Amino acid sequence: MKLIVFGASGGTGRLVVSGALDRGYQVTAVARHLDGLPSHPDLALQPADVLAGGRPLREIAVGHDAAISAIGSTARNPNGIYSKGGQAVVTALQDAQVQRLIVVSSGGVESKDPGLPWWFRLMIPLFLRELYEDMRVMEDIVRSSRLDWTLVRPGYLTDKPATGTFRVEDGKNPPGGSRLSRADLANFLLDELDTSRWSKAAPTLTY
Repeated sequence: MKLIVFGASGGTGRLVVSGALDRGYQVTAVARHLDGLPSHPDLALQPADVLAGGRPLREIAVGHDAAISAIGSTARNPNGIYSKGGQAVVTALQDAQVQRLIVVSSGGVESKDPGLPWWFRLMIPLFLRELYEDMRVMEDIVRSSRLDWTLVRPGYLTDKPATGTFRVEDGKNPPGGSRLSRADLANFLLDELDTSRWSKAAPTLTY
């Protein structure tokens, strides 16, 4: 398996990279800054800005079997990192004839989902409107693509160890769930790469 990981320098992306290497994959890590990623014979580092898009991303993507996108932002206003970055990733993969794409989104995209905790449903329109609107646009772009996609929607991410005991619902938040460790998310992303159980779906993960 030749895997390309976009957003490889973030908290989730790093775990995906290390987990993929442990599974014996050949991995290409893509991010603006790749300092701190391990040296490994099956790891290629490709510094690139997804917002720039275009030919560099397409050339990087050529020859891969699948991609995981963990691009994201901690800012309230993401300045298009999800929507513009998502479009750039989709275009690059389609042009490079890479069919499989797994994208990290968020359970908060469905802000009126009754499964979300009440305080989270209240907080989104008050403080996180721009962030989740950008994610919604990204999801629409991915769904409209010609790719074999999966939109993975985790709860609020923590740095705790993996438990393997999270809940998963298709397109809706597990009732009352709000958190998930990045380690459990990374494992789910890689398992989905192996099984394609959630192809053309939006699995939502929380404890």
